[in-house]
Amino acid sequence: MSLSKHIKIAKRNSTITPRLMGWLSSHGEVKLEDPVTTERVLQILAPSDHDRSGVFHPSQLYECERKQLFEFDGLPKLRKYDPTLQNLFNDGHFRHLRWQVMLLNAGILTDIEVAVSIPELRLAGSMDGANFVDGWMFELKGTSQFNTVMQKGAMPAHIQQVHAYLLASGLEKAIIVYEDKSSQQWQEIEVIRDEEKIEEILSILKRLNTAIDSDQLPEMLDECKNQTGRFARCPYATVCSGFERRSEVVEAVAASRGIADGLGDEG
Repeated sequence: MSLSKHIKIAKRNSTITPRLMGWLSSHGEVKLEDPVTTERVLQILAPSDHDRSGVFHPSQLYECERKQLFEFDGLPKLRKYDPTLQNLFNDGHFRHLRWQVMLLNAGILTDIEVAVSIPELRLAGSMDGANFVDGWMFELKGTSQFNTVMQKGAMPAHIQQVHAYLLASGLEKAIIVYEDKSSQQWQEIEVIRDEEKIEEILSILKRLNTAIDSDQLPEMLDECKNQTGRFARCPYATVCSGFERRSEVVEAVAASRGIADGLGDEG
């Protein structure tokens, strides 16, 4: 690798990587080293019946808007038991936890799983971490496309996602760390707040909130009308076309909860 490329990579990796490399060299294993970190980890790992409905999530704002309305209202999803998918989810969950503990122990983050929200826009989520002393947020992505990231930079969907967090948190900068799932090499990429992207996110939230307040539903995607593309992966594929107004979704959710309550009473 040329000297100029080494310098370029060093500049890209200027916020987290130098300090983390030093910490890993001197500490090695990831352990719960203090009561505060231990308590935060136990909170993350504790069983939770947290209801994700009633808000829009930064990680989903660029998904189908009709699907987001269904999730907002808590419409039951078609669930298929998939052990491989569950194992992938568990892998991602503990990858995040490993990085969060490392960065807390190294003094690089000041907090993890940082809740942010804008109630008037019905937006809420949780940042992977933040350093409120230096004013930036942390986002971790495990990837099988590490070489692509090294060549092209942060993925557009991830840039969009962190901008929603920047909007909600008021921070001006995000550090996205991509970790190669096969080798555990990582690359950090700095994303500076872009007001054009903030305006784009505000437009999405405006459409979603207008739909709620005016009893509307966004149009079905053409690919879903044709039962192609994302249709096969959508957890609402079999019921989506049956709704014309949001109030119908609300009624369906109430009915499903009533049935569930009734089944629970039979015991």
